[in-house]
Amino acid sequence: ALAVLADLSSPSADLGVVATEMGRLVERLDRTRDVGSMSETNVGNALHPLLLRKVVAALDTAAADLVGAHDLTADRWRMLEVLVLAGPMSMARLSEELSLAGATATRVADRLVGDALAYRDVDPDDRRRVVLRAAERGRALHAELSPEVTRAQEHVLAGLGEAERAGLARLAHALAGAPPLT
Repeated sequence: ALAVLADLSSPSADLGVVATEMGRLVERLDRTRDVGSMSETNVGNALHPLLLRKVVAALDTAAADLVGAHDLTADRWRMLEVLVLAGPMSMARLSEELSLAGATATRVADRLVGDALAYRDVDPDDRRRVVLRAAERGRALHAELSPEVTRAQEHVLAGLGEAERAGLARLAHALAGAPPLT
């Protein structure tokens, strides 16, 4: 969902963002394809949602130990990352970007707020709406952990060459049907 995914071959690519983008792609494919219809003929070379879920799970697992040492889950890390990289967002938009149910997104946000990693604020464009913003403490934690998380997640895609990684990024954007967040 974020601009970093635009070129996975870049040494600065943030693979946590890949998990978010791939999650969005899985959600889109799930809506258009019946998971129960898998057969020998359509699984072999097809881009099936279950394969994408495995990629997302592998990326999340790679990050989990690192962020877990700071009392974060993969969902909390990704939400913090979206807030740091994309700026303040409404809960509805965060739910959509992270492919989380509304109640789950609210629980994740509540924990970030409770740990002073983010805070709620009135939307300056619409005072009836509340947005979530990364707190300075959250920004500092993200800056500290992001390089480590990226290195851990690099291992998941280590078998891909630069051209394959760039191709994966292009395909993920195209299939997810949304431009990266900026």
